[in-house]
Amino acid sequence: MNKRNWLVLLLVGAFAIASFNSCKKEDETSTETGPTEWTRTTAFEGENRNGAASFTINNTAYVVGGYIKTNASLNDNYSFNGSSWVKKADFTGSKRHNAVGFSVDGKGYVGLGYGTKDDGTQGELNDFYSYDPTANTWSKIKEFPGDARFGATAFTLNGKAYVGLGTTSTDKSFSDFYEYDPQSNIWKQLTNTKFPFKKAYAYAFVIDNIAYVGGGLNNGQPADDLFSFNGTDWTALENTKTDEYDARRYNSSTFVIGKFGYLVSGRSSSGIVSTVWKFDPATKTWTDKHEAFGSVREKAVAFGLNGKGYITTGTNGSTFFDDTWEFTPVR
Repeated sequence: MNKRNWLVLLLVGAFAIASFNSCKKEDETSTETGPTEWTRTTAFEGENRNGAASFTINNTAYVVGGYIKTNASLNDNYSFNGSSWVKKADFTGSKRHNAVGFSVDGKGYVGLGYGTKDDGTQGELNDFYSYDPTANTWSKIKEFPGDARFGATAFTLNGKAYVGLGTTSTDKSFSDFYEYDPQSNIWKQLTNTKFPFKKAYAYAFVIDNIAYVGGGLNNGQPADDLFSFNGTDWTALENTKTDEYDARRYNSSTFVIGKFGYLVSGRSSSGIVSTVWKFDPATKTWTDKHEAFGSVREKAVAFGLNGKGYITTGTNGSTFFDDTWEFTPVR
């Protein structure tokens, strides 16, 4: 056999080995083996929508407002206890979408977003309202002191709320965060944020009194930063895009079950995706071994109730959803 033929055989062998290793890596990260984790449950009671706000109080979730296919915003309010939806008192602020929601000490809060301003024009908002589930009433609280915005991010720690990031209709984005104390009804800006990106549509979840804030959209691209926050200090963690995985997301949904955070669907650099990422705060790493979410979407609402995760509403292209899915982690 001449030298040229030997060279061809060596190249073919090298290609075959590389292909085998590539397939092996894909097999090892497959999310389509194992028992079923997603089941369809009680459909959302209201209109199909995306961009709703939500909060959870005592294992009951609330879904407020949003945006429907006719380009109209909403101000309705529904509760969900894991089995049934109940219509509650309408949100008393202006109709809006892409607002934020959080709960502190048995009350829910909704604010910011895009909707009708005081002068009757459409734009970003900076007002906030609290909801008392016992009285089923809304009350206006002190306005957010930062720039009006939508697509912001919110979470709560140790009896206080934190709201920041987001964007405006002129594509001005933010890297700031503000702390809200419901006892004094006072907002104050945090001065030690360290985000490398101004961004909107980021995610946040809280595990053992530590908040994790990541993802989002920056200049048309998904951001890869991830930070933890203990109520005082921000700490940069490993980026969500590494040599081993790419968990960059925006317009995604999150919930916490036990000691883990879950990041579901949303949009990556390649489009709307089905992956379920699991974050382990002990190792500060992500894995994708769970069953993929079959009804992919973005700008949905998600929450954890009684050891299960739920996702409802949202959109995919021209389709607006009203279905609700329950996630039980068994893989």
